[in-house]
Amino acid sequence: MIFAARKKVLPETKRERATEQLSETDIVKRVVDYVTSGFNVARFNMCERGEISRETFADEIKTYIKNNYYVSKAQVESIYEQFARFVWSYYIIDGLIADPDISDIRITDASHVYIKKRGVRSLSGVRFESADDYERFIERVALKNKVNMANNNAINIFTDKSQKDWILRFNLSTKFVLSAQAPMLHIRKHARKKKLFPRLVAEAMLSEELADTLRRKIEAGESFLVCGAGSAGKTTLMNAMLEIIPMSFSIFCVQESEELFSMQPREFCAYHIVENRGEGKLRYSLEDISRNGLLVDSDVYMIGEIKGGEAKDFLYAVHTGAICYASIHANSPRDAYFRLVDYVKRSSSHSTDEIMFMLRFLKNCIFMKKYKIQTIAEVGWSEEQKKLTFDTIYERRETG
Repeated sequence: MIFAARKKVLPETKRERATEQLSETDIVKRVVDYVTSGFNVARFNMCERGEISRETFADEIKTYIKNNYYVSKAQVESIYEQFARFVWSYYIIDGLIADPDISDIRITDASHVYIKKRGVRSLSGVRFESADDYERFIERVALKNKVNMANNNAINIFTDKSQKDWILRFNLSTKFVLSAQAPMLHIRKHARKKKLFPRLVAEAMLSEELADTLRRKIEAGESFLVCGAGSAGKTTLMNAMLEIIPMSFSIFCVQESEELFSMQPREFCAYHIVENRGEGKLRYSLEDISRNGLLVDSDVYMIGEIKGGEAKDFLYAVHTGAICYASIHANSPRDAYFRLVDYVKRSSSHSTDEIMFMLRFLKNCIFMKKYKIQTIAEVGWSEEQKKLTFDTIYERRETG
């Protein structure tokens, strides 16, 4: 076995003395260090690439543990399970990732793991053993996702699609750009199995009556702007709406990370941005890709979240009569349209009045807060006043 051959096996009495003060956690750390450093990392990488099976690799690790530490057969299995959880999953936050009600996880240091559950933030109670334990975890997250944490890559945004039930979007910032003495990791979770309207009704995001109203509008080919703060449920709602768009419509979709997707085999052309990090020269922004979207023949033009210059291309798509969907950070339907105007003006010579006039075809705006639809406004145009009008057709009223 390759790992047993790397280190001289101690006689049993010496193994007992060498490990009598070590806990299983201590042994796990030593095994991780041994396997992921020096010459041994090549074998580990072979397993990562699929050149040897995980079962074969597991047998080698267990043999190494048995031959180098005085532990029982049951402890060998326990130590290996902890090792596997560290290198192939996400260690002590696996339970948070598995919780379907948690949308966001933010880790600021070893003692502070925050969660956002059904729109409410709290401290999770999960803690790393030490600052070193947390640093080791961050290094493993970077290695697992092939991310370079050099100073010229101090802010990294990446996606892990290897999980069975979730697509995970990571934002990892190193100490190079932080005032704190620990890296910061934020994870946004998106379920592989979408929450469709019946589930969202059950979770009180919207009523059955409101779901029927939205279905009729979507099937009629109306356009939508979804607004709200971060983690308000905008992407969850847009993903559910996407499944109602008639199958005969082709969809062009551009987004920062791969969060919007179709569960059905349909004409769905999805793009994601490519960041220029480190010494790399390649970069494709939302604006670059959204501009390309105007050149392809699509019935539906969709932007995951408007943040800048791509607003201009979205405006042109709206004005030319395409069915358009997008989300934007704003506190009300009216604020959302004024923010769109601001983004367009930054990258074009259009006046506010011209932009507002072109936006008259963006007929519906949904405002969300804490995972619930709060307001829906139908947008029109007043020829007399030469401005957009906002007619509230739904406003949530809290009971009790």
